[in-house]
Amino acid sequence: MSTIEEVYVVHHSHTDIGYTHDQPTVWELQRRFIDRAIELAERDESKNAPESFEWTVETTGPLLRWLETASERQLERFVSLEEQGRIEVTGMLGNLTPLYDQTEFVETLRPIARLREEYGFDVRTAMNGDVNGHNWPLVDRLLDAGIEGFSMAINRHWGRAPLERPLAFRWEGPSGRTLPTYSGFQYGGGYNLGIGRDIDELRGRWWPRVRNYLESIDYPLPILLIQTTHPFFDNNPPLERLPEFVREWNESLADGDEDDENLPRLRIATPAEWWDAVDDHEEKLPVHRGDWTDFWNFGTITSARETAINRESRRRLVTADAVEAALTGLGADAGDRPPSRRSRPDQRGEAWWSLAFYDEHTWGADVSVEHPEDDDTRAQWNHKANEAYEARSLSTLQRRDAVAELARRVRPGTEGGAVD
Repeated sequence: MSTIEEVYVVHHSHTDIGYTHDQPTVWELQRRFIDRAIELAERDESKNAPESFEWTVETTGPLLRWLETASERQLERFVSLEEQGRIEVTGMLGNLTPLYDQTEFVETLRPIARLREEYGFDVRTAMNGDVNGHNWPLVDRLLDAGIEGFSMAINRHWGRAPLERPLAFRWEGPSGRTLPTYSGFQYGGGYNLGIGRDIDELRGRWWPRVRNYLESIDYPLPILLIQTTHPFFDNNPPLERLPEFVREWNESLADGDEDDENLPRLRIATPAEWWDAVDDHEEKLPVHRGDWTDFWNFGTITSARETAINRESRRRLVTADAVEAALTGLGADAGDRPPSRRSRPDQRGEAWWSLAFYDEHTWGADVSVEHPEDDDTRAQWNHKANEAYEARSLSTLQRRDAVAELARRVRPGTEGGAVD
């Protein structure tokens, strides 16, 4: 059993597409959070200390929306901070559910290539929170996308961690390859423990409990990752006080009080910094193989019709892609067709976006159980359901266009329907 020497505090906003706010409001708030994180990171830009502000973009969905409206100056500031490691972009589109099949996961990971190639972002890690688990083949999909470390900060509501947490391990995928993985405390756990809130509470109440718990599960590493958010908890802004808190905590340890011998230093960090530190202890990481089943995602049964519609939309999009691939092989790429016979270039992406964000983990407003007829409940459900119906409409058109174009190339009266 190792004494915890340093806690890596990963600070981010938890992304709920809905729940605390209507979905259009969520996108706007998340845009503002990125702008605020830029300001706070620049404030500490000249410092290189454990308390220097760093920010983690938990999911790419809000960042992609931010990029649509960011000024050239804002983009320059973000790119500079990302290059310095003050802001990290992680690779998951949202906090996702096992409703995704492998094709859908691949689609949600496509933006990683764009973020790397167009903006130079070093997307090395991925993280998810709230959901309890993911389908086993996610390991291979993340590795294929160049992800080097994956962390989960699950919500134990209607579920639990499959192994004692916190735990850093190597998750072996169906291919036999392994992905460094961390199952940590819930995403807002840091603030709940007092980090960024109350030094005396962290020192006298919570850290002794954490230390005793880690001893009880024989936690093997001298470092620990704890995620933290603003006390609003979901769809929440950066916590401006966090750097001051970390500085005060570390300075109190430097005073040399005997009672502080078993207290760890704190460091505001990004997931990449955490995984770099874990590399020094790789020999201590166990290997676990198999499915990480999700027990939390019970919202889908409340909207079985829309869930079924979304699955059919996914089938149509896969069919459309297959036919389009055949047409390209025949020299009939969409760009070579008359405008009257092809979809606008971004329609396919919009269809997959709507499909993915119906399958995203947030089902219903935070008041939906207590107040099923409340405006928040009704509004959020309409926005959620619309994703499924939007995907249905666009996928139907995508498949129709592809099949119609293929039909144009079938010569009538030939055995087997020869194709030109």
